[in-house]
Amino acid sequence: MPILVIIPAAGTGSRFGGDIPKQFQALAGKPLLQHVVERFLFHQDVVRVVVAVSEQLLPAVSQTALDRVQFVSGGATRLQSVTRAFREAQDEFDLVAIHDAVRPFFADATFRAVADAAAESGAALPGLKVADTIHTVRDGFLDLTLDRTTLIAAQTPQCFRREVLDDVLRKAEDGGDDATDEAGLAARYGVKVKIVPGDTINFKITRPDDLALAETIYARWSEA
Repeated sequence: MPILVIIPAAGTGSRFGGDIPKQFQALAGKPLLQHVVERFLFHQDVVRVVVAVSEQLLPAVSQTALDRVQFVSGGATRLQSVTRAFREAQDEFDLVAIHDAVRPFFADATFRAVADAAAESGAALPGLKVADTIHTVRDGFLDLTLDRTTLIAAQTPQCFRREVLDDVLRKAEDGGDDATDEAGLAARYGVKVKIVPGDTINFKITRPDDLALAETIYARWSEA
């Protein structure tokens, strides 16, 4: 099935620090965002990768666009960026995959599994079982201990049938809702979201230590 990939990359990456947003930080000499885009382009089912960037960067990055890659102006929030990218996509597609701009190590098998699950059930995401004990905190003190057997750590790419995501985004616009996770938003509207096994290597680069780890991993892959 033809797949549209959306990469929201308009954020400032404030937790990473510095003047350069984390998605444009270099990994092995190339921006993280470029690594992510190129991994998706290996898949023949991907008809288009739409990247939402800040309006200020749009003229510069548009000059670097590859075949099957489209840059659009992102919004003030992740959900706004996803919605703009979805509305401006220039190709026919049946499935939509939404992926974080700073997860360069997702496995091809994970992408395929989540796409297949979404094609069958309408929506799917990769998730990792939580290994740590998780507490809630109130006023600086431990409040509740959650049952970790019912918890997962959400990853991307999160995939949807086109009509499912279209409905979710329209409901969010009409209701003025926001979310940092499209699968969670879909579930809020009653969509049954299938969970497929995530991958420990598919971590999100959020802080400088994460980037240092990514450099180590990339170097090992290059030597293999």
